[in-house]
Amino acid sequence: MIQLGMLLIVSGAASALWRQYRKSHELEHVPSLPAPDTVHHNSLPSAGAVKVFDDVGELNHYQKVAWYTLALSAAGSLFYPPVRLLSLPLLGYNTYHFVRTIRQSDKTDQKSPATLFEGIGVVGSLATGSTVTASVLLLFSFGTRKLLLHAGNITNNVGFSKPFNPRYARVWVLRDGAEIETAVADLQEDDIVVLHAGDTVALEGKVLEGNGSVRQFSLRKQMKLIPKQEGDKVYPFTQLESGSLHIKPL
Repeated sequence: MIQLGMLLIVSGAASALWRQYRKSHELEHVPSLPAPDTVHHNSLPSAGAVKVFDDVGELNHYQKVAWYTLALSAAGSLFYPPVRLLSLPLLGYNTYHFVRTIRQSDKTDQKSPATLFEGIGVVGSLATGSTVTASVLLLFSFGTRKLLLHAGNITNNVGFSKPFNPRYARVWVLRDGAEIETAVADLQEDDIVVLHAGDTVALEGKVLEGNGSVRQFSLRKQMKLIPKQEGDKVYPFTQLESGSLHIKPL
C-alpha cells in the first residue's frame, strides 16, 4: 500500500512536470479572430511567444486543485478510505507546484520562517500519510499568496480608494456593434467586455479576441507584463498595458 501511495504521488508530480514542459514550449501559433481596431500589432507579443509565468493565473489553478484534493482526502478519511487514494496524484501535482511557487517567489520569502514551516509541514504530512493536513497546508499556502498578489495589484494598479468608487464598477461592453458603458451588476449573459490600453480589469474573464499585455503583481514583489491572447484568462485589479481585448465574463 505504501508503494502504491508513493507511486500515485510521483505520478502526480510527473503530470505537473509535463504540464510545465508543455506550457514553456507552447510554440504553435494559435489562429486568432480579427483583433479590435485599436490594436497595434507591431507592439504586441506574437501568438507563438513562449508563455510567461502568470503568477495570478497559476495560483488560481493550484488553489482549485487544492480544493479538490482536500475534498477527496476528507471524504476518504471520514467515509470511504479508498477514495483517499484519488487525492494522492493531486497531492503530488500540487507539491511539485508548491516547490515551483517558492522558486518563483522573492528571495526574502524563500528564506522566511513561514516558508520553512510550510515546507516542513507539507513534507512531514506526506511522510506520515496525513493527506488532509497536507491538503489544508497547500490550500492555505496558495490561498495566502493569491491574496497577496491581489493586494499588490490593488496597490499598484488601482489604489485602495478606487475599488469603492462607483465608477470602478462600470465597464464598456460590445452590443450591436457599438461600445456602451454599463454597470458590472447589469451585465447580460451574452455581453462582451471591451478593454483598451490603460483600462483596469474589473472582473475575471476569458479572452475571446485580441492581443495585449497585462500589467500585474508577481511573486517576486515586482510588476511584470503578461501577454494575453485568445483563450487566456484575465483577473481583477490587473491593468491592460497595451493592445485591446474582448473579454467574456466568467
